[in-house]
Amino acid sequence: MVSDLTRHRAWYGTQGVFLGQVSAGTEELGCYERLAAVARALGCGPLVLNHGTQPHPAYAAPADLLVTFEGPWATYGRTPPRSRADPSGVPQAHLVYGVPAGADVAGAVRERGAAVHCAVPGAGAHLWGTLPIGLASAR
Repeated sequence: MVSDLTRHRAWYGTQGVFLGQVSAGTEELGCYERLAAVARALGCGPLVLNHGTQPHPAYAAPADLLVTFEGPWATYGRTPPRSRADPSGVPQAHLVYGVPAGADVAGAVRERGAAVHCAVPGAGAHLWGTLPIGLASAR
């Protein structure tokens, strides 16, 4: 993974790092702490950890943004609103697919406390193959 980070920085001039399928428990935390340290030593800026669920609070230390939800709109709608800000202070992101036309995405995201979101109408085998809600109409 370190060679991939180095190569992508050299080839594409990337600044941030998005790590997907990150463990939410503490068993792999040390690995992600080391990756974060390497990424920062290479000059990478924002580090996004995509757990897809609420991770152990210790993941807040190495991250600049935590993806705490990734799933379908139907499930997102059943996710309870947050009653208070996340104690870690690290912004959270939500990735939602299968969003129907006319859905109040902004309201749902605001209720659940995400600072960043991506909501797409995609479904099936290629969930993320569609433009996010709001951008599709700009074509």
